[in-house]
Amino acid sequence: MLDLSVVERLGTLELQVRAVVDSLAQGRHASSSRGFSIEFAQYREYTPGDDLRYVDWKVFGKSDRLYVKQFDDETSFGCQILIDSSESMAFRSPAVPCSKFEYARLLGASLGLVILQQQDHVKLHVLAESAAQTSGFAGSWPAYRQMLAEIEQVQPEGKGNPGQFLTLLGNQSRRRAVMVIVTDGLSDLPELISGLRQLRYGRHDVLLLQVMDRWERTFPMTGWTQFIGLEEWPDRTTNAPSIRQGYLAEYQSFQQQLNSACHEMKIDFFPISTDMSLDQVLRSVLQRNPELIPQ
Repeated sequence: MLDLSVVERLGTLELQVRAVVDSLAQGRHASSSRGFSIEFAQYREYTPGDDLRYVDWKVFGKSDRLYVKQFDDETSFGCQILIDSSESMAFRSPAVPCSKFEYARLLGASLGLVILQQQDHVKLHVLAESAAQTSGFAGSWPAYRQMLAEIEQVQPEGKGNPGQFLTLLGNQSRRRAVMVIVTDGLSDLPELISGLRQLRYGRHDVLLLQVMDRWERTFPMTGWTQFIGLEEWPDRTTNAPSIRQGYLAEYQSFQQQLNSACHEMKIDFFPISTDMSLDQVLRSVLQRNPELIPQ
């Protein structure tokens, strides 16, 4: 079971919501609805833990399926946390206790628990086009625990294409939400930026949490080194110092372009290393302040 004890050390911190987002249940955030009457908006499939008062039993009698009513004046926000499960997320250098995926999974799960504790709704799922997606948002611990159990079964594998998935998600998401993307970002940069732009076009509030290994950021290898190919890349053996300068130049260019694109789109961008304290990273994300990320 994921150890979420780090959340207990955060005190009363809550995720700051900067955009007006569509709501899922009564809460404390700015709503995009108008007027004061409670008007029915739509149905969504029932998720274990949802309030049974909002189940439409007439629909159940006709379809034998449970659906929950949603209303226009609801003011809690929904937060989707998407975790990259591509094979590159399995990387782990010898000096750190966990892989990028393990760190990203714990970071996403802890963030989701904070959101749940502030009486908002959260959806925790995998950033992969082929992955089965959960049917709705969790507004209670039993529903969220089911999401955690599903995420725990996932192992990083396959070639990732987060940009393509984000574009698809942006086209499908009708209700505005807070979107937290947890990925190493190691994919086609123009396509990744295009996917992020599609989410912003849908007026979602977006945070990009880029989880990298310190070795990927500093390239400390010396001498002849064997590099294990991930995401369909072949293995290579080469003299590491001979390519270090070129690698770091490419890495810095990639980071600068991604950071500039996020700044232009008003997306909070957090470059994170797996050797960083999870407490500090969570505080930075919850306060929407990338400058608090340790260097």
